[in-house]
Amino acid sequence: MITEAQIRKLALALPEAVESSHFDVKDFRVKKKIFATIHPTGKTGVLLRLDPDQRAALAADEPETFQLRGTALQVVFARISVAAYKALLEQAWRGTAPKKLVAAFDTDSR
Repeated sequence: MITEAQIRKLALALPEAVESSHFDVKDFRVKKKIFATIHPTGKTGVLLRLDPDQRAALAADEPETFQLRGTALQVVFARISVAAYKALLEQAWRGTAPKKLVAAFDTDSR
């Protein structure tokens, strides 16, 4: 299980990530582009810009945890570990951030 506070901490630890909102939905952005959201209930959220095959596999393998929402992957927070969410969140950030920023992050992480 992951909490809103943990999600916020993980998201804002990514380079140039900021918290914002749209239509009462909390979101996390890099360079003004959304990579993750938290639904107003705090029970679910979506991750954007993940690999389409990975999204489909997760939704098929764990339908109680993941559901496809167009090009996004909805996540049920009570059913996912912090480590698993962190890995997916980083992938969503990587798919959204400019390539130079991702390259700098990879260099700094070594």
